Amino acid sequence: MPNSVDDLIRTKGAMDPFGRPSREAVEEYTTLKAGLNEEARTNWGNADWHREVAATIASRLDYGFRFDNLFGSYFNVENVGEFDTVEVSERRGLKVFYTSRGGYIEESQLKTERWTLPRDTIGFHVSEHEDKLRANFAETIETLVSLAEQRLDAEVNRRMFNLLQAAVPNSSPYYVASAGLSNTQLNTAIRDVMDAVKPSDGGVMPITIIGRAAMIDKVSDIVAAGSAFADAAAEELRARGMVGTYRGASVVRVFNYTDENGVSYIPANELWVFGGGVGKFAFYGGTQTKSWDENTVDYRHYRGRRDIGGLIHHPEQARRIVDSSVTA
Repeated sequence: MPNSVDDLIRTKGAMDPFGRPSREAVEEYTTLKAGLNEEARTNWGNADWHREVAATIASRLDYGFRFDNLFGSYFNVENVGEFDTVEVSERRGLKVFYTSRGGYIEESQLKTERWTLPRDTIGFHVSEHEDKLRANFAETIETLVSLAEQRLDAEVNRRMFNLLQAAVPNSSPYYVASAGLSNTQLNTAIRDVMDAVKPSDGGVMPITIIGRAAMIDKVSDIVAAGSAFADAAAEELRARGMVGTYRGASVVRVFNYTDENGVSYIPANELWVFGGGVGKFAFYGGTQTKSWDENTVDYRHYRGRRDIGGLIHHPEQARRIVDSSVTA
């Protein structure tokens, strides 16, 4: 049964990514791969088997997105039901007055601000000739799942940065034009974002410094120059992209996500500082997948999609630093 699809992907993921897996791991992977290829050839005409394979792919994509990326560690993310409506509501206006005992307390009015998250879809659709699939089904499915996880992860991050850029254009007071990142600019951005986060936003909200390698390297230089971390910690920041906090803000190096043509989604010269209440993302239900054969040609299709919604409702909790000394 298609459990072997899950077993194959799990075993592959546990192997040493630098090409030094143990002999036992290689033998297990080879056995599972051969078994899955045989299983596919035996069940190729079984529609129920194909549906179970599609369901297994969906579960792997959901698991990979929830646990194999850092998106939820720096942005407010909620996983809800497939048909739920997600609203962000804030009530303000309550005033507290200091008065003598028995004195008159002035009246204040509550004001409610409510935003409803949009609902959009991201997904993929690929096809392959049946003969090629049946010849090496295991490797094709393994590659499909791996690439789909990467592309879905990339698309969600691209959407987040696009929303932030739309909320903080170059005409915004929260846009900082720079010709080389300075200690003062970074520290001022962190301080201003921290001041913009209010207790009514849910208490202590995380502050994140995020960008691609070129800008995070500049942050690590500032960290080292300011002696905020030991030299070993600064080197760890360069190597891993994230280490502890700087002035209470987590430092994150985002991957250089690219499209199918190798064009980067996220500019290399942008550094963002934002609070956890700057916006919200919602994921509606899980990944929906299906597979089918074309009627007139011998091609099999695989399609996966999931519904998402994103909203930036507190742009004052973000600072967009664009460094002209770095090529975008």
